[in-house]
Amino acid sequence: ESCFMRISLLPAEQIVGISRIQRSSYSVAFDERFSVPLDPAALEENSLRFSVFGVDEDERSVSTGVAELKLSDLELASRPFNAWLYLQDTNKAVDTVGEILLSLSYLPTAERLTVVVVKAKNLVWSNGKVTADPFVKVYLLQDGRKISKKKTAVKRGDTNPVFNEAMIFSVPAIVLQELSLRVTVAESGEDGRGDNTGHVLIGPAASGMGTTHWNQMLATLRKPVSMWHPLRRN
Repeated sequence: ESCFMRISLLPAEQIVGISRIQRSSYSVAFDERFSVPLDPAALEENSLRFSVFGVDEDERSVSTGVAELKLSDLELASRPFNAWLYLQDTNKAVDTVGEILLSLSYLPTAERLTVVVVKAKNLVWSNGKVTADPFVKVYLLQDGRKISKKKTAVKRGDTNPVFNEAMIFSVPAIVLQELSLRVTVAESGEDGRGDNTGHVLIGPAASGMGTTHWNQMLATLRKPVSMWHPLRRN
């Protein structure tokens, strides 16, 4: 019933803040502020890790979950960042096959959802392939059903491909909460069809950074919001 929060600066894992212990409360309001001196150039390199610990009857700390934020994704020099972060269970292993950087924005007046596929990195090809030609498929889903699909150009033999391609979907505001995005990195085959490397789900029905990114887009309408997402094996 008791818990506290520890904030660390990565990759050095330097502890920069520890909250007070909150007693007997499942819905916790910390209302605490921590200041971290940081050179602007370090924003490109560093992440923040938020670790939540429960405290048992013997006053031992028990890890509850963690959330991480890459500071380079947040444009902190121009505006503050506010969002719910979803805690990941530290005991659950996730099979990741790379990362993808996506930018989302929604323009209410034009009812336009824009997804920019920026780049991917550290891709691990399927079926033990030595090399492959990646491209990205973006599916718009409504209640889990595919209602629209767009894809990028193919990049030849690149495990860190740069795409910088914008996908525009016409989306009435009234259905936004029923939608989600499935972004799949695929490997081009000779017949135009290929294996999937991995995917990420973004939207109200997602979890972790997928939900955080969607909520941040809705909180900053008209402004693009960029975040890295881990790719999960299909």
